[in-house]
Amino acid sequence: MHAPPSKLPTVGTTIFSVMSALAAEHEAINLSQGFPDFDCDPHLFNLVQQAMHAGHNQYAPMPGVPILRERIAGITAALYGAEYDPEHEITITAGATAALFAAISAVVHPGDEVIVLEPAYDSYVPVITLCGGTPVFVRLTWPEYGIDWQVLRRALSPRTRMIILNSPHNP
Repeated sequence: MHAPPSKLPTVGTTIFSVMSALAAEHEAINLSQGFPDFDCDPHLFNLVQQAMHAGHNQYAPMPGVPILRERIAGITAALYGAEYDPEHEITITAGATAALFAAISAVVHPGDEVIVLEPAYDSYVPVITLCGGTPVFVRLTWPEYGIDWQVLRRALSPRTRMIILNSPHNP
């Protein structure tokens, strides 16, 4: 039986794999991914258990639990002075990579271009490629790693569908 080819792009070795191996080799603290070297606070376990016993053990609404979205809107307004509608402008996802996948796949279609500022989080390019898009790289300039706006303007084309901005930038 012949299996169809994978739709997943060839990712190769990720920076997470490299840094995790180096951390293990040198017995260093692994800051490349969420690998804490401590157990979860027992109080948090108790709070989760209480919530489960109170019936909070079903799927959440697709955009996330309303009270959490409302609290995020409030904190964002207090910290940054930015007002967002928790009903229509805030979505809870299962992590940053899931959020990126949802956002990129909602916007990028085959033949579209996406501006990616480098150095870049290594999940951007595989998702862009999986959606049929083409990443267009714009390198941030040393020593401040700021955007060279002339280079960015030259990278724009009629096929540009998205510019990925991340603040603070990652990595």
